[in-house]
Amino acid sequence: MKDLAGKTALVTGGGAGIGRCLCLAFAEEGMNVVIADREIERAHAVAKEVMSAGVQAMAYRCDVTDADAVRELSDAAFAMFGEINLLCNNAGVVQSGPLAEAPLEDWEWVFKVNLGGVVNGIRAFVPRMKQQGGGHIVNSASLSGMFALPGFGIYTASKYAVVAISETLRIELERDGIGVSVLCPGPVHSRIDETTRVRSAVERDFVNGPPPLDLRNPEDTATAVVEAVKANRQYIYTHADGVIGTQMRFKEILADFAFAP
Repeated sequence: MKDLAGKTALVTGGGAGIGRCLCLAFAEEGMNVVIADREIERAHAVAKEVMSAGVQAMAYRCDVTDADAVRELSDAAFAMFGEINLLCNNAGVVQSGPLAEAPLEDWEWVFKVNLGGVVNGIRAFVPRMKQQGGGHIVNSASLSGMFALPGFGIYTASKYAVVAISETLRIELERDGIGVSVLCPGPVHSRIDETTRVRSAVERDFVNGPPPLDLRNPEDTATAVVEAVKANRQYIYTHADGVIGTQMRFKEILADFAFAP
């Protein structure tokens, strides 16, 4: 989707962090923007910023874990703009702690948002995008969707799932003229830190200590997304150093094929 001007984007979790910067970056490209967020005040604030770029905006309160609410979001967005050309399933949360000790509530919470939010977005928007004749989808995963990190097992599992869904969806929707990208950022200044669940002082030190990669600005992430959508790239990265962990993982995967019967 090389020309974004005049088209419409919808961003879940659009009220802050990477989501807000995505909304502003799309507006700068001349796109109308639907800002969906659980906190409607944040969505309205971003909508004002978007409109200052001379495009239209709609703020909408939506909990992405609620399938009915996401369908209602889809109804409202299509009713106002007629088409949604770019869907960003961006809302997410993070949880940390030893995997084997994690209560079921942690699994349910992380998967309802990180995975369920993507699934609900796909189910609510893809059929209509097919009918309109094309578009593009960006699902937010993480570098943790490419290789595992100790202390973030549940988060990593949810992001591995988002990567797999995105890869499959890209193959399935190519004939419909719909591109699919998966955003795999490393550490980025974002309000996702406010959703972190930590269960001990030791784990808290681990989470709040120096990140393994440089902490980047969300504006740079948004710029990378715009470029990737225009080029229809499958994977969107923010940290070139992330290749090290990915290479290590796939090296181990390929090495063990030697033992396959």
